[in-house]
This record gives sequence, structure tokens and C-alpha cells, in this order.
Amino acid sequence: MLNRRMESVVFDPEWGRQMRFITGPRQCGKTTLARLKLNREQCSALYFLWDQRAVRERYKKNELFFTEDAPTLERPPWVCFDEIHKYPKWKNVLKAIFDSTQEQYRFLITGSAKFDMFKRAGDSLAGRYFTFHLFPLSLGELNRTSAFQPPPENPTLFVESRMAASPVPAESLEKLLNFSGFPEPFLHGTPRFISRWSQDYLDRVVREDIGSLTRIIDREYLIDLYRLLPEMVGSPLSVASLAAHIDLSPLTIKNHLRRMEDFYLLFRLPPYSKNIKRSLLKAPKVYLFDWTRVIDPGLRFENWMACEIYSLTRYWEEGTGIPFRVHFVRTKDREETDFLILRQNKPWMLVESKLSDGAVASHHLETQAQLGGIPFVQVCRQEGVACLTGKNAYKVSASRFFSQ
Repeated sequence: MLNRRMESVVFDPEWGRQMRFITGPRQCGKTTLARLKLNREQCSALYFLWDQRAVRERYKKNELFFTEDAPTLERPPWVCFDEIHKYPKWKNVLKAIFDSTQEQYRFLITGSAKFDMFKRAGDSLAGRYFTFHLFPLSLGELNRTSAFQPPPENPTLFVESRMAASPVPAESLEKLLNFSGFPEPFLHGTPRFISRWSQDYLDRVVREDIGSLTRIIDREYLIDLYRLLPEMVGSPLSVASLAAHIDLSPLTIKNHLRRMEDFYLLFRLPPYSKNIKRSLLKAPKVYLFDWTRVIDPGLRFENWMACEIYSLTRYWEEGTGIPFRVHFVRTKDREETDFLILRQNKPWMLVESKLSDGAVASHHLETQAQLGGIPFVQVCRQEGVACLTGKNAYKVSASRFFSQ
């Protein structure tokens, strides 16, 4: 059984009576995580998939239908409503249920779309829930316990702890890069399975999820657009170029990208410009949650690292309440550092992706100086790398840096 690091965060008793909304890409393990919790709490009968007509019919007859299946326990039972966001006026449904039973039950709400895309003014659920994200498997999850590990405030201490950590076996990283972090293809671990799975996955997300919850009619354009993106990973995204490729307006391209982000097919990292001379101000970079679609080995490794860092910073933020953000730095001279992590909107750490060990380019150190001397880490796929290369500048293997 794979340990998911978000488990200890989601079910921390400190969150009290609030509903726990768990969202993230389809098939990344949300339902499995919820069902395991229900099984441990002896509440396995209280899982309800709202895609099923029988569940919806039971609700129409009795809005507190789940109480009919509740076990007798000394503590409040856990109830899971999966994909309830597809049900009309689902927020009003949850509000009524929660307000009636919040002292007697604890609620898990899972879904494969961003719940905030359904927000409207006067959100009726305000103050009743916390949102958590479950992303594809990270390297550390293949080698760790489920206890929450917050980062130290000092980023240098964090880097030094990673430098001293034991690396994950090289074959674990190889398997992630080849078969994705989605549990099913990862566990199967065969080229044929990942090929078929990837094709079917895109169709299901576009036709079933986006198709049922948005007004987009020409969904084939979404598929065509998504298939262009692997070639653009690692570079600032040109909306005009994408629009010319598939004969759509730039505005439509932007809307389609936003929808793909809402349904966790991709995420965007914006450029960071504050205190950076001659910085590039506008175009974001795009990365895919299914990095196996990226053919170039260097770009696939960068995409995987982007997912690792994005997932890790979300984990920290949702576990501590301290805001973390991920950017990149690119100047008009086309000099770039792949990732910049912000903590409370202040630069915290610079990270560069490399396939093999090599000298640190001078522009990274210049950027580091402009940002106040924060740690710079060059993370490479090559094994056996862990050294200090300058003042607060490090080189380290990915299997060591992402091992926790």
C-alpha cells in the first residue's frame, strides 16, 4: 500500500468539525484515500458516489439518507460524498446536511475539479470547509511514513537536511519518470499499459468531466490543444502560436487553458520579476500532471521536478497555513532559473533542473544575489551528487533532494 503524505494533514484533528474537501487530478488516489479512512474508522458503508443514480434517488427521498447506514460508534462517523459537485445546487445540499449534522458526523468531499471554479458571491459554504489537494505520487511518498513534515523557516537548513538524507533507490525515480505518478499505471509499470491509459485518461477528463460541467461544445479543440502542450513544456507559453496552430482566437485558447487547469490536466507557473533586472514580465510556463507525455528526457525531468515542487509547496501550505508559491525567473536575455519558491510572498529558494552534473551557470548566482542570497540548488537526475559549490549554492541528485 502506498503512503500518501497528505493523509496526516487532511485528517489532523486540529481542523475540527470542518468538512474536508479533497481535490486533484482524476485517478490520483482521492477515492482510495477516502475509503481507507472510512475503513479504519469502521464507516465503510458511508461512501457515496454521486455519479450513481441510486445515491441521488436516496437523497431526494431523504436528505439525511446517509444516517440510515451509519454504524454505532463512540465518536462521530466519517461520511464521504464523492463527485457531489456534479449535482445541481450541490453547495446548498452540503450546507443543509452539514448544518443539520455537524456535531454527529465528519464529512469528506472528493472531486476531480477545482471546487473554487464553482464559487459565486455569497458562497453558502463559507467557514464550513478546508480544501486539500492530492496530486500524483511524489518520490518521497515511495520512501516515507505518513507523519507531516513542515519545512524549517530557514531554507538553508532545509537544503542541508536534504543533502544529508539517504537517497531513494534510483529505480524508483526511473519508474516515476517512465510510468507517471498516477497510482494505477505506476503500479502496473509496463509501457503498453501507460500508453493505453494515457489515451483513455485524456478522453475521460475532456468528455466526461469538462463536458459535463462546462459550456464548451467543441471539445475536440481541447484535445488538440492539449496534445500540443508537451512540446512547449519548459518555455514561456505563446498563446498566439497555439491559436495559429489550431485556428482559434487567443481569447479562446486562454479560456481552454484555464479549463484544463481547473480540471488538473496542467498547471501554470508565472514569471517572477520583483528585484530582477531585465526580467520577463508576462508569459507563464505550463507543465502537465502526466509528464510521460513529454518525450524529450531533459524536459520530462523538468516537468517531473515542477510537479514535485508544486505538490510539495501545496503540502506545506495546507499543513501549516503559511502561503507558498512557485514561480520561475527569466530575463529578456533568455537567461532562466527554472523554479523560485516564495514563502509568504518572499523569495525562499531557487532550484534548477539538470539531467547530469555540471558547473553552475553564472546567471543563477547573479539571480541569487539579486534575491538576497537565498539558497540556490541545482538538482540533477544523475546519481551520487551532493556538494556545496559556493556560498549557499548546492548541487544534489534528485533521488536525495526529493527523498522525503
